[in-house]
Amino acid sequence: MPQAAWAHSAGGPTDTVGGFVWLGNTHMLASWDHLLFVGGILLLAGEMRRAAKLISLFALGHSITLFTATVADWQVNPVLVEMIVASSLVFIGVVGLRGRPKDWTWFAAAVLAFGLVHGLGLSTRLQAIGLPSDGMIPRELAFNIGVEIGQLVALLGMFMLGDVLSHYIPRLRNPRLSHGALVAAGVVTAAALTLTSGGQALRTSIRSTSAISASWRR
Repeated sequence: MPQAAWAHSAGGPTDTVGGFVWLGNTHMLASWDHLLFVGGILLLAGEMRRAAKLISLFALGHSITLFTATVADWQVNPVLVEMIVASSLVFIGVVGLRGRPKDWTWFAAAVLAFGLVHGLGLSTRLQAIGLPSDGMIPRELAFNIGVEIGQLVALLGMFMLGDVLSHYIPRLRNPRLSHGALVAAGVVTAAALTLTSGGQALRTSIRSTSAISASWRR
């Protein structure tokens, strides 16, 4: 369970721009908590046009912070980020259990906020792989493109799988069952991270790499 809770490891090192596209793609397909959140948006939206807008907001959020944090060389507490991502599953599950919002503005703002948090964690994982100072921005953009490709592939797969399963298992057509499962997944993941983190979630959230190096020199 603790190993499964860490759903944002970004894989091994690579040198080429194309390699970073593939890295972003595989990372997204392995990020089950991210995909559950996006799937929850798809389920809650109820129509493809609204779902596309909300998912685009989420993608915009994590693209902004992924780029900014990587270029600025920020280091983010990964445990805290993972716990917030887990709480996002609880959030969308509870909203679904209460019923679709009448006003989608506040929900869209929350989706954007969760996207910003996910981008911070993703940047930290990407920096852990190692980015060359020469050509860093093209590789970061390539990684982001790979993430979006992976998200689109996963969405298509979820839509097709859900359509097939709901046809053969009528009980799955009940959205409350799916929203309840999202709440359970978020609570279990957050609990697993809390028990195995050793208090790391209480440490400073964001520090620049230069600040960390300076503290070591002192």
